[in-house]
Amino acid sequence: MTKYLQLIKQLAPIDAIVAKKRNGLGRILDHYVVYLGNGVFIGNLKGAVKIIPENELMELLQEYEPVRIRKFRGSHFDIQNAIKRAYQKLGQRYSFLGFNCEHFANWVQYGKERSSQVNTGLMVPGSVIFLRLISNDE
Repeated sequence: MTKYLQLIKQLAPIDAIVAKKRNGLGRILDHYVVYLGNGVFIGNLKGAVKIIPENELMELLQEYEPVRIRKFRGSHFDIQNAIKRAYQKLGQRYSFLGFNCEHFANWVQYGKERSSQVNTGLMVPGSVIFLRLISNDE
């Protein structure tokens, strides 16, 4: 409960918590949950975008370690628009490549569905294949 209260005190509406799994291969990826204000969290976890109840957030904090907070920079008007964007996606299904937790957090904070982790993850194997193809031509 102490971690939860410390976390809440640091957050403002539309801030994103960036976390890593505490154990295993999942530590290489960042995981995102967005704070909407008034103790309400939303994220694209466990199948679809949903409001994350406090008890579920407490469970997530056992499995995931918050590593930073990505602050939202915007006016009161921007915050209201971001909250609307968050609710527009309620129920949208999770897709690792097409709409994951990072896509969702970026949609809420910036109005753009993008995932640098997916882009990087796809670019590395693509670059390796490309380099092998051109090295075989020599």
